[in-house]
Amino acid sequence: MLNTPSARWRALLTDHALPLALYLALALLMTWPMALQVTTAVPGNGFDTWQNMWNMWWLREALLTAAPPYFTPYLYYPHGASLLLQTLNPINFLVSLPIHALFGLIVAFNFVVLFSLTMSGYTTYLLARAVLADADQGAGARWRAALLAGVIFANSGYLLSQVLGSHTHMLAAWPLPLAVLALHRAATVPAVGRVIRAGGLMALTVLSDWQYLLFTLIWGAWYACALLLFQPRPARASEPVLGGGAGAGRRWRRARDRLVASGAPAVIAASGLALLLVLPLAVPTARFSAQVPTAETEGGANFRLEHSADLADFFIPSQIHPLLGRLAEQLQAYKSQTHIQNKTVYLGVVSLVLAGFGLRGRSGRFWLLSALLFAILAMGPQLQVFGWFTGIPLPGALLYELPLVRISRYPLRFAVYAVLALAMLAALGARHGFAALERRARRPRQASNLALAGLVGLIALENLTTPFPLVRVAIPPLYAALGRDPAQYAILESPFYYNTSPVYMLYQVAHGKYLVGGYTSRRLPYPLVDQIPTIRMFAYAQPALDIIAQDPAEIAASVFSYFNIRYLMLHSAGGALRYGELETVASAAAGGSPPERQVSSLQYSDARSASGLLRAMGPLDQPPAGSVLAYRVLPPTAPLPFLGIGAGWSPPAQGPAGLERRIIDEAELLIYSAAPQQITLTLLLASPAAGELDLSVNDQFLATLALAGGEARHELVLPIEAGLTRLRLDPVAAAPLVVRSLAIAPSP
Repeated sequence: MLNTPSARWRALLTDHALPLALYLALALLMTWPMALQVTTAVPGNGFDTWQNMWNMWWLREALLTAAPPYFTPYLYYPHGASLLLQTLNPINFLVSLPIHALFGLIVAFNFVVLFSLTMSGYTTYLLARAVLADADQGAGARWRAALLAGVIFANSGYLLSQVLGSHTHMLAAWPLPLAVLALHRAATVPAVGRVIRAGGLMALTVLSDWQYLLFTLIWGAWYACALLLFQPRPARASEPVLGGGAGAGRRWRRARDRLVASGAPAVIAASGLALLLVLPLAVPTARFSAQVPTAETEGGANFRLEHSADLADFFIPSQIHPLLGRLAEQLQAYKSQTHIQNKTVYLGVVSLVLAGFGLRGRSGRFWLLSALLFAILAMGPQLQVFGWFTGIPLPGALLYELPLVRISRYPLRFAVYAVLALAMLAALGARHGFAALERRARRPRQASNLALAGLVGLIALENLTTPFPLVRVAIPPLYAALGRDPAQYAILESPFYYNTSPVYMLYQVAHGKYLVGGYTSRRLPYPLVDQIPTIRMFAYAQPALDIIAQDPAEIAASVFSYFNIRYLMLHSAGGALRYGELETVASAAAGGSPPERQVSSLQYSDARSASGLLRAMGPLDQPPAGSVLAYRVLPPTAPLPFLGIGAGWSPPAQGPAGLERRIIDEAELLIYSAAPQQITLTLLLASPAAGELDLSVNDQFLATLALAGGEARHELVLPIEAGLTRLRLDPVAAAPLVVRSLAIAPSP
């Protein structure tokens, strides 16, 4: 080809612009009618949707204020929250930042969806071009086959189901083909620059999600092994018999040269570099995960097994399919309670047929084994067939015993590499078909283009998701009004331990105030809720029985004012309005002022099944599904002191004389006061035997109480400063000490 400007422009158009246009068109088709509502609605299920939109909002806030991105003061107020275990996906924030700045968060989120699908196709196409580069067939056959590989990956059931789940961190799969391509190039020509580039692109996957980094490192290990296993053996040549030392040295050099020529050392070096690059993030993440009790166990003992791929899942179409979805729902009845995005790994008939034609040769066998390996890993710790737990252990049973890997709870997501490998195998098969057309057809170019169009159409048809389920971004006007208030304070949404929690983060995007609670990928320890029963009752919208004998309505204004919680939002969708005492306490905190009522939530898709999806080719009618009562806390003129439960106590339990807690070693009682004052503390104690109870205030010894054995009431008069006072209770020869009641009141 002539190296003229016009030739270069034609090559650029054919090799890059046309593939990008095709993948963008398919992304628009699969997510339609999102393009019609790009400023008002987003694709998804209205759950993780809001969390991932919040991620983009928070990263922008962190950038503008030079705050550390992996810690936010806006959640879990007043402690703040580490985001090391959050699905933060900074890569989506970075690629959408200009769109976010110019057009706002909703458009930016929709841009991320289109960008991820388009680029996943394009980067897979680039990988397939490299895989097919050494083929004997013509350039046209290779180009069309590579184009088809991108269509298969970007329009796979796995990726499109991640759009439904609003899992933009898993949707950002486009760096994976780039990492595989860079490893391929580094192995082919083991140059230092290529190794560095491969290591950098492998590390880049962590900006999508930690799991994608894990999968990519496993891919690197498998690829290094495969390079050694599939390396052609050199022909043996006759050579003179040498002395033992000389012969051994020559054999060693030959083995070394063969090892270097295989490319495996380059792949290993790139993987090591990737680990080195992510180390500054991996170390604090590992340390923090050790501090989160539910980091490995959230969801229950069987969660990982329930979110593994069933063997049948690979052959059942997505339930998002407008025509086959109901049939798929019936076929997947064994996973009726699992969300669609966590059970969709459909490989596709067209892809499997093409892959069958690609099995010839060493390259075909490699991609087949790669697809099988990651499909097996996606099936988790145990083989399942149509919901039958066979008891046959799989490699995942060992993998998920490794440190840090145990944090990952969704084995099914390994399927992303299985689909990528299948796309390469299908490209090999398609290349043979297109080459045959070029040899035999009377009009080879037209016949090949017609075959390509037909295959693209068939792949799109069997993975069709149009019309895609959308959710309207609806924020009650009162939150926008709060956003115009320049004061900074906290808002408590009740209940915040419920499945409505993510939407509160969407509201935070509008009001910009601190949030009591929050929805993160792992539920974090939250001392405020554990310590103060009044806060706890709002967290769960249910009674928070404890040994603290203080009337929540009496102290509500003092509690919320102390922590600068200015608004209490009671949501009917979470059950807050069914628990009457919450309204009583909230009303007392507001000084009896009536609340403002607004519609707070809409009906969303039930993403567990095809029959639960809300979809329309035009604007979707989403009826109201709940309301909110907004109470503004009125600071009391004479704030009351109140108590909190610190460390060292057993959980509250029903004892023979009522509710009680036990002190096994020593425990801490927290006393909060907005102003210096003298208080009377009353303790109802039950000691198993005679002994003593040492008391310390803020680590300074205060007094010793004599315990005669049995139940007794004790009173202490304490002067306290404004703020938090810590009272330590240390039983001496009286453990376990039972505490049945704690009361506090200002001393006259």
